[in-house]
Amino acid sequence: MQPAPSNERYEILDVLRGFALLGVMIANMAYHSGYWFISPEKQANLSFHALGEVFEWIIHFVTEGKFYSIFSLLIVICFGLQIQRAMDRNQPFIGRFSRRLLILLFFGIFHAIVLFVGDILTVYALLGFVLILFRNSSNKTLLRLAFILLVIPVVQYGWMLDQQQGVPPVDQSDSAAMFAQIVNTYQTGTFGEILFTNFGGLVFGRYPDLVFTGRFFKVFAMFLVGFFIAKNRWFAEIPERRDQLKRIMLWSALVGIPCNLVMAHIMSTGAYYAMSASGIIEPMVYAFGVPALGICYACAIALAYQKEKFKTTLQVLAPLGRMALTNYLMQSLIGCLIFQSYGLGLFGHIGPIFFTLIGISILILQIILSNWWLSKYQYGPAEWLWRSLTYRKIQPIRSKKLVAG
Repeated sequence: MQPAPSNERYEILDVLRGFALLGVMIANMAYHSGYWFISPEKQANLSFHALGEVFEWIIHFVTEGKFYSIFSLLIVICFGLQIQRAMDRNQPFIGRFSRRLLILLFFGIFHAIVLFVGDILTVYALLGFVLILFRNSSNKTLLRLAFILLVIPVVQYGWMLDQQQGVPPVDQSDSAAMFAQIVNTYQTGTFGEILFTNFGGLVFGRYPDLVFTGRFFKVFAMFLVGFFIAKNRWFAEIPERRDQLKRIMLWSALVGIPCNLVMAHIMSTGAYYAMSASGIIEPMVYAFGVPALGICYACAIALAYQKEKFKTTLQVLAPLGRMALTNYLMQSLIGCLIFQSYGLGLFGHIGPIFFTLIGISILILQIILSNWWLSKYQYGPAEWLWRSLTYRKIQPIRSKKLVAG
């Protein structure tokens, strides 16, 4: 997410980051709005519930995991460029790169506690330290290990299912009471109470869930694929690799579409978290279907960008992607102001149709603001702060064109 110097930018990466942010926003709206925290009975009482269930299924199919997969690829392409550039120049980089990751980790902790428990930045930062260990790995090693990592969550879930054999079902009443308390806090609590709930949710909810779902393995698999792309500079050779990308897009679609159709259905049953026997279907189709469809999306955007009739339209997303860190944090901030008690207090009061429309509105606003901001400044505010802290020096932020003028 950190911008490269202007003379080293590849606009297609900015476009893809902007595209990824679109899906991340829509996928996160069910959490921002509180819809997935309220009971099924309360969901059923919301306006347009039947149509909302259709929307929810579509969101599962189109967005679930796919856009975070693209985002993971892109952030590691950026990391990979930095690592590869330093290695090519025989320059030390581990110290500065580690400092960059540590700053990102603090961004993530702040984001998770103050704005949104479902933060992904902390995961990226922690796994970034692990990525350093693979900087000299061969292409085959990166891709083979990525495949293994995608399979591990399936094995993990199968093992947990086996351990559940003969164990009495867990009483869900305590869990329902806990979620009811969380919803009440976000609807009526003070800012301090919300921060306390966020902290508890991060420690006792978010990270245990990341372990349960094998998210670290899934994200690091995409990190390794992204590092492979960065090492081989595929993003800089799209015209030359057009036929290859078309084949990847086709095969990814053939794997991704049926797998995600199955996943969207199984997610609607709740079998995965209920530890039902059929729950293992979800990690199985996720392991291959989610990365495949995410890669299919990315290839389609990269190929469309090569055609002038699509390029102008897609370039609208570039400023959104150049300010990816700022916009990711802003999405959560706006979500808090709309849904939590210190804002409009809509938490748990609207369903998929309305929260999707709100998400689209936020994205339109961000596209406008990003275009305006980058007409005056080189970096987004968060990117500028990240850059300044990394280099331990205040970095210039005003647009070079304006400064020159």
